[in-house]
Amino acid sequence: MNYSEDKEKSKQFKEEYVSGLNRIIELRQKEAQVKRHEFCKNIFENQEFYREEFRKMLGWPLVDHCTQGLPEVKTEFLSQEDGYSIYRMHFDILPELTITGLFFKMDTDSPAPLVITQHGGQGTPELASGIHGDTFNYNNMIQRVISQKVHCFAPQLLLWADEYEVSYNRDVIDAQLKRVGSSITAVEVYGITRILDYFENQSYVSSFGMVGLSYGGFYTLYTTAIDIRIKAAVSSSIFYRRDEDPRIDMTWFNSAYKFDDAEIACLVYPRNLHLEMGDHDELFNYKHTLESFEFLKEHCKDVGTAWVDLVIFDGSHEFFKNDEPIVNLVKKLQNV
Repeated sequence: MNYSEDKEKSKQFKEEYVSGLNRIIELRQKEAQVKRHEFCKNIFENQEFYREEFRKMLGWPLVDHCTQGLPEVKTEFLSQEDGYSIYRMHFDILPELTITGLFFKMDTDSPAPLVITQHGGQGTPELASGIHGDTFNYNNMIQRVISQKVHCFAPQLLLWADEYEVSYNRDVIDAQLKRVGSSITAVEVYGITRILDYFENQSYVSSFGMVGLSYGGFYTLYTTAIDIRIKAAVSSSIFYRRDEDPRIDMTWFNSAYKFDDAEIACLVYPRNLHLEMGDHDELFNYKHTLESFEFLKEHCKDVGTAWVDLVIFDGSHEFFKNDEPIVNLVKKLQNV
């Protein structure tokens, strides 16, 4: 090859290519927003249709899978605390897959609510509960939940940090699952519903709620939208416009044309949903949370918004420090 040139000469063509792709994305996103609103115009009148469409979007095993009986469960007693006992429980949610978590069981003879309390990214049930010491941005989330005299189960999802020296690539696993009609979200949401199947058959459980931080808030929103047994939910530091922060494991083919956070939240209706976001959140700009909530309110013109509320609190990417949402959630569960 005799010809040569400076790299700067072709730089502009590469810039133009990237700019062209970004313009296409912007135009398609605007189109998707309009079509998504039209697609979901009857979401409150025909919720089961939309719930099934949502399941299809996430994939197997939420669809095309026959669930039979209760999951096999193994239980290990860990500790007797003041007013409750701690167990580690293992749920065989699929023939090839077991989800493990911590169960905080209240010492009571009367049935009480059970709250699924979900950790976020780089997190674990042990971290969120304080078993490893400082709970960091969870702000004692699990302890504050069980202080309201409820049972609490905290599942371990595919989100732990490197300190455990158990390596994985969540995005690669998600991509591999999507190639076979599934997704990591579908598998883990399904896993939580199987855990509910077990607890629903225990005499000490009266009702279900769910709370979570960050990825835990994401799973709280998605699982509550799918499983109507969850009667009240609190989702912290995640409600957002997905176009503003696209993530592989929160993206499905054509999802922008069907469901964004606002539309998924509509599937919780008429159950109670509380949303929170810090005004100094370092991962998500709360202004996009406000925009998403405005889209939600547009859908709610005929049904109102008494069932859902949003609080922008003074804080960062953390589980809010005000106990009022937890207290309100438990009150609603006690009145089911």
